[in-house]
Amino acid sequence: MSEELPPLRIGRLESEFPIVLGGMSTALTNSELAAAVANQGGFGTIGGVGLGMVEGTKRKKEYFTGCETNLRQEINDALEKSNDGNIGVNLMVAVTDYENLVKVSVETGAKFIASGAGLPLSLPEYVEKYKVPGQPTPELIPIVSGVRAAELVLRRWKKDGVTPAAFIVETPNTAGGHLGVTKSEDIGKSEFSLETVVPQLVEVLEQQGIDIPVIAAGGVWDKEDILKSLSPKVGAKGVQISTRFIATDECNASTAFKERHVDNNDPIIVIKSPVGMPGRAIENSFIRRVNEKTPEENIDLGSCVNCLRVCAHAKDPFASFCIIRALYNVRVGDIDNGVLFTGSNGDRLKEDREKGIHSARQIMQELTKK
Repeated sequence: MSEELPPLRIGRLESEFPIVLGGMSTALTNSELAAAVANQGGFGTIGGVGLGMVEGTKRKKEYFTGCETNLRQEINDALEKSNDGNIGVNLMVAVTDYENLVKVSVETGAKFIASGAGLPLSLPEYVEKYKVPGQPTPELIPIVSGVRAAELVLRRWKKDGVTPAAFIVETPNTAGGHLGVTKSEDIGKSEFSLETVVPQLVEVLEQQGIDIPVIAAGGVWDKEDILKSLSPKVGAKGVQISTRFIATDECNASTAFKERHVDNNDPIIVIKSPVGMPGRAIENSFIRRVNEKTPEENIDLGSCVNCLRVCAHAKDPFASFCIIRALYNVRVGDIDNGVLFTGSNGDRLKEDREKGIHSARQIMQELTKK
């Protein structure tokens, strides 16, 4: 196929290039990074979860208030920085304040909502509930790892008279962060690969007469990966990329966080998260401490703010650790007291530094050059 990348249409939205920024939460993909990708012809996604976790946060009320206030600000800032560009949010179904975050996203004018970490079955209902008269509602994009999950979403949304604007297929075999399977032993199976799931989902959509794009996510690093995903053999219309933007200037993380990723010499492994699903992260000293602790040892990162609907640590403080504080800690530079999520290509971040690539703008230009 041609080396020139095609545009990507998601509902009423169209981008110059078929690239969607993956929304990394706890403020990693904030307004600056999302706007930078949108300004270079992609879809800019704000990580919409955990924005209420800031220095000094202790109580549930201040956490949830902060989540709403800060998400509203990030969306407004990103829309302004991108001149009302293709700016959306990524929201996790698993969080306690899911409905409130949808409300903020709708009211603030986010162009799209991508949602996973659970099935977003109630998303259309929430969007309808909080829609603003005279203002376009966000395009809705479920994130799934398999066809069965996609079919469940299609059936449930059909009852609301809603069709997804697109599907993101995120493979647990290579993606970073929380992965869309419940059993770690499922990771690596060919049945969850993009080469298997994307064509299956494309076929299901064609059979149902639904003309929407399928977006491939997980392990996409360079233009060759994009072209492979867009090839007739796979059949995606776009890709989602997250890990490659972790160390960019625009990423809202400390220098220590970025350098730890770039200079990593530890293995990238699958860990067990309090969310109830596995995740892919760097095996830093914190992860080793978690794996080696005795059943009587409590890893206390701070008070619980009830961020998850279901949380192993909230039920039993000795069973796990607080995931939201673990992610916040590393973002602000406390590298030894948190989780460093990354994709299977995380070790390649040093390649960009060696090539003098420091910004999201440079990455987008490299990915899209003819």
